[in-house]
Amino acid sequence: MPSPFAYCGISSPHDGLRTCVTDVAGQPAGRSFLRWLWKPLLLCAVSAVLVTGARAADLGTGHAPIFVTAKPAKKLWSGPYLGLEGGVSNTLTEVKANDRTEELSRVDAAFGLFAGYNWQVSRFVLGVEGAATYIGGTEKGTHPTLGTVSADAKWTVAAKARAGVPIGNFLPYLSAGLAVSEHGLKVGDDRQASVFVGPVVGAGVELALKDKWRIRADYALTGIMNETSRFGSTRVRRQSGNQRLMLGLSRSF
Repeated sequence: MPSPFAYCGISSPHDGLRTCVTDVAGQPAGRSFLRWLWKPLLLCAVSAVLVTGARAADLGTGHAPIFVTAKPAKKLWSGPYLGLEGGVSNTLTEVKANDRTEELSRVDAAFGLFAGYNWQVSRFVLGVEGAATYIGGTEKGTHPTLGTVSADAKWTVAAKARAGVPIGNFLPYLSAGLAVSEHGLKVGDDRQASVFVGPVVGAGVELALKDKWRIRADYALTGIMNETSRFGSTRVRRQSGNQRLMLGLSRSF
């Protein structure tokens, strides 16, 4: 079965030869990606346990909101919202050529806009959200056989579904959807870029304040791009993925 984290994209017109490669065995191509992914996946699993536990808890008595006057959950969480976010982004790219690999990892500031709509369904809050985010600059390195290489993934646009269970004026939630991201690689003076569509999963917690303002902490992990290109006479394989932790401020309407 093909790996769900490997996706084909839209190649630039300057490519000599470019094909999207999927790991048929369904396993990540590099051990470093396993090390990079296990902590975020653990975070999502813990968030899932929190949401499940909140569903079973008796929240009817003795739990007054901290910052807002008690009101029905539907009025507190339902409806549209718009916000700004900023935080930290980590993009990891593995470049492999002639059986030699160079790993480029960049930690950078990230910021963006997000907007969405929530519905109260029984004791759940369900919603949809779109976001556009700047996720970092360029990371340079030296490959053993290619020489100087540079990798970049500057922006991503995502559409996600969210599901959570409100606990007073707190809302822990999980999210999943699709993200469109640009990934570029430069070898010498030759830069090639592609736009890829891949999965995005995440988790977070949101807090409702007074006057319809909300703050939140949100984690997102975008899917891994896996591609083989030709730079001159050399075939170059690269994998790239991004994870980020963002703090957001939004207002509901």
